[in-house]
Amino acid sequence: MANKIAAHFRPSQRTNQSFQRLKQCRSCGSYSVLWDDVCLCCGAQGKFAPLPKVVSTILKRNAQRDVLILSIAALIALFLSHNLMEMTISLLGGIVFIALYLLLRRRYLPYLTKSMLHQLLQRENSAIRNGLLLDTEDAANDLKAYDYKLAYEKLREIGYLINGNQVKILKVICLNHFNLRKDMDLELSTLLPEAFDPDFVLYLFEVSKVNPELVKRDAIDYALRYRAEIEALPGGRAVLALVFTAALRVKAYVLQYEVQIADFIEELPHERLVRLCRLVAESPAAFPILHPKLEGLIKRSYDADPELKGLL
Repeated sequence: MANKIAAHFRPSQRTNQSFQRLKQCRSCGSYSVLWDDVCLCCGAQGKFAPLPKVVSTILKRNAQRDVLILSIAALIALFLSHNLMEMTISLLGGIVFIALYLLLRRRYLPYLTKSMLHQLLQRENSAIRNGLLLDTEDAANDLKAYDYKLAYEKLREIGYLINGNQVKILKVICLNHFNLRKDMDLELSTLLPEAFDPDFVLYLFEVSKVNPELVKRDAIDYALRYRAEIEALPGGRAVLALVFTAALRVKAYVLQYEVQIADFIEELPHERLVRLCRLVAESPAAFPILHPKLEGLIKRSYDADPELKGLL
């Protein structure tokens, strides 16, 4: 793709759990994961509260309600008392129950918080999904306006909670407009589409060149599953060669995909061919297909290459 742009992505907030990225509008109750302070649903500004704070507020209100109920019960008992002793017992009993409740609440607060969070996520599941769909529409509008960087940054945040095929495809479309670099915070496994997608194959090719460490077994299996379709694309054999040899650092991968790698050694870049030869040379017997093929290739095309000569 011509006219690719250089990009430095906005740092993404690190969280222990994906739900911690959610925030709720206190004006309309809508949810979002974007950094904008304006609600996409009602337009209110500065009304967002992070989900942990929402849970904390609910628990605080519940505690206030429970203390109020205990206080009312104590007052009723006090009002119904017939003598000073009963009044004293009612008053002291109410104070003891409230104090005991607050002590137990403090002790079990982590469990209460976890339980309330679970209830909230279940109860608000539909509202959360609607909010994330609004976020996705907002990102899609940025994409239509050719603001690929902003669109991708928004889709990346959404993808932590919703990573359906539509979000994956939109992220890939954005990423194919950037000059990819090794120092970029790139993703691959989270972008694997449900079916063959030429845009994803193009991105897979670029990632395999700049950051082969991202190419794991799932990406290699994707290339293997759609090998015929990829090979039919312009430059498809070069894509497969890079993908099948991207994880040469993992010997188990080379053993597993030996047949596929052997089919594409002619298309390998020089540095990967050297790396593959060195790996195979460590235990030639473990690679009954690759070893003779590499020997033949070196004799035929790299006989004068000082890096490859004598490796096998």
